[in-house]
Amino acid sequence: MLAAVPWSASAVSAQTAQDEQLRHVISNLKACVRTHAPAAQAIGIQTIGDAVNYFVEVCNIPMPDLARIGALPPGIIRGTIAREWTALADMARPH
Repeated sequence: MLAAVPWSASAVSAQTAQDEQLRHVISNLKACVRTHAPAAQAIGIQTIGDAVNYFVEVCNIPMPDLARIGALPPGIIRGTIAREWTALADMARPH
């Protein structure tokens, strides 16, 4: 037997707003990584771990933005930085 789960319009609206805020934060984070990638390369950052640590410091996400999102999916910030850094490094390599 299936139980009926009441969905309120406000709960769905709140989740949609949180999802949109998360997309906005991730988009800004990607832009920050692209903007600061030349500086990271200039100081010799090569490993993904070092890049993640560097960009977490440089691309400091404002706490009010994080508060509007609520709980972040585990690893979303580090994963986003790692993927963006890897993509930029791949583009910079001669093929």
